[in-house]
Amino acid sequence: MIFRKILPFALCIMLILSAGCSKEPTVSESSSESSSVQIIISPAEPSESSSSEESSPPSESESSETSSETSSISESSAPSITSSSLPETSSSETEELSPKNYGTLILVNPWNYIPEDYTLELETVQGKYKMDIKAAESARNLVAAAKEAGFNMQLCSAYRTVEKSAELYQRKVNQYIGYGYSEADAKVEAAKWVAPPGTSEHHTGLAMDLVSADYWNYYSDLEHDYENFDSFKWMYEHCAEFGFILRYPKDKQDITGITYEPWHYRYVGVEAAEYIMENGLCLEEYLEIIK
Repeated sequence: MIFRKILPFALCIMLILSAGCSKEPTVSESSSESSSVQIIISPAEPSESSSSEESSPPSESESSETSSETSSISESSAPSITSSSLPETSSSETEELSPKNYGTLILVNPWNYIPEDYTLELETVQGKYKMDIKAAESARNLVAAAKEAGFNMQLCSAYRTVEKSAELYQRKVNQYIGYGYSEADAKVEAAKWVAPPGTSEHHTGLAMDLVSADYWNYYSDLEHDYENFDSFKWMYEHCAEFGFILRYPKDKQDITGITYEPWHYRYVGVEAAEYIMENGLCLEEYLEIIK
């Protein structure tokens, strides 16, 4: 009788204990889910010591919102990572082309001004025209060789001060204004023919303008038609032997910033000159190759 009264009570206790034990797997699953969430979020958190190679891309199991946030973080941090990890950037390429080399390959053009600390030693080449000592003797030898070949070459410009360039540039600007150009447009057109002060190769003492003595019998100013003179053809074929190049060739204006000038020659040394002339390059292209 007593056993029958106790049995139901005992069964209740067993059911309660059994229900309590069945909750353990649920707790374990909850713990597992929590660990999984932490693993997904952790890679998306930016770290000062992490690199782009260490960061993992979002997995396919992540939501689109999480992927978007991760992408945003990655994009915002990319510039600093790139600039610190890559030695060659667009800015370093610009530095390679800057006129920091004060030798015979110095680059002076519309984008590279003559350095403020640039110095040179002048020597007379012909008449009143002088060039830097690095180029003067080669220029005299070139003119002498042309004369032996039957061409009397006359310099019409060599070393030029910044002040002289300013005067010539303004004169050209005024000329285009006289043609009806606005002042702004006149400056653009003038710069194609006369380098603005500070950007002229003549400041280096390594450049010269020269034509045959009889040129002035036909023209009163420097014109592209000079390419039709036999003296130009001889200069084009032999200038590299003396370390000079035709500095502003045809179809190179987009690179040099200066229109075609069959009278403008630049000293760069024999080795560089022969390579440039044989391959139909301009100085800017050559510097890109050797840097």
